[in-house]
Amino acid sequence: MTGRAPGGRAGASDPDAVETADPAGDADPSAETGVRALVNRSRERMALEQARVGELIERYHDRPLLDVGLRIYQRDREAAGTIVGSALAFRLFLFFVPLTLFIVGVLGFVARWFDAADINEAAGLGGTVAVQINTAMSQPTSTRWVATLAGLVGMVWAGRSLSKVMVSASCLAWRLPVTTRASMRVIGSVVGLVVAIALVATVVNHIRLDFGVGVAGLSFVAVAAIYAAAWMAMSLVLPRGTSDPGALLPGAALVGVVLSGMQAVAQLYIPDKLDRASALYGALATTIVTLGWFFLLGRVMVFGMAVDAAVFERFGSVSQFVFRLPIVRLLPRRFPWVQRFFDLSDGSAPPSGDP
Repeated sequence: MTGRAPGGRAGASDPDAVETADPAGDADPSAETGVRALVNRSRERMALEQARVGELIERYHDRPLLDVGLRIYQRDREAAGTIVGSALAFRLFLFFVPLTLFIVGVLGFVARWFDAADINEAAGLGGTVAVQINTAMSQPTSTRWVATLAGLVGMVWAGRSLSKVMVSASCLAWRLPVTTRASMRVIGSVVGLVVAIALVATVVNHIRLDFGVGVAGLSFVAVAAIYAAAWMAMSLVLPRGTSDPGALLPGAALVGVVLSGMQAVAQLYIPDKLDRASALYGALATTIVTLGWFFLLGRVMVFGMAVDAAVFERFGSVSQFVFRLPIVRLLPRRFPWVQRFFDLSDGSAPPSGDP
């Protein structure tokens, strides 16, 4: 007797069958399937890729531009830039929804002093959004109060969630212990940045309507500077590896230029295309453009954090260069607060550059 049941199945007395069916037995790692296997393979690929990038950084350490480019790529991959940027984009969208509701509610209260057509023209709104503004300004007082209060509460909730993602993204970029705690100062800075983007877009649209596309195009140089300053001010309250504000200049310049470019495309090119697309595809075209804009916005914010961390690691900051100049270097010795503010406790020496 072979100990197998009829039909070729292993009988209960077959020791091999019992051993194979024993759940407590040692499992073959190569036999893992499902989510756990996918996670393990992803971790292995990430570890191999990070090791390969580390080898490249050591090999091309004498080539500064190539070296810093590899460091930026490494930091961005470590911080899961695409995933975190997507999470940031989703929360930016969730913040703009109650912000729009709040603005619509407020517009209802000012309907007696302003005409809906004037508001739509000043803000550069058209199509479905303009129709909604017209409807909002004709709503009864009770509806206006509900929209205003609901929008305000939603802004607070979404702003808190958005701030937590900002804090976590900064921790990942600077290789700090990840935390999601966001103080009121961080929340206020994030909300202020988002509101500033909306206000600047309105002002630029006013310039385009009053002076034409040429002057509006030139105004984007000033817009880039405003966005860079706003992003740097917000970055000062986020976790980072140094208190030196000069370390935030590269990322601020990148974010300012990219945001102003995105706004230029959104205000000077997309409206006509979107009107024709909306006539063909309806609200789907507007949704795709809006979500794509939010994704690019979140992605460049996370990438800017990685740029700050990598450039500071390789070259130090602009402040360290400035405070090496013959006369300026006397200021930290004379004024201790300058030394603390610019993190010059090490004599303004740049980082070693080791990965």
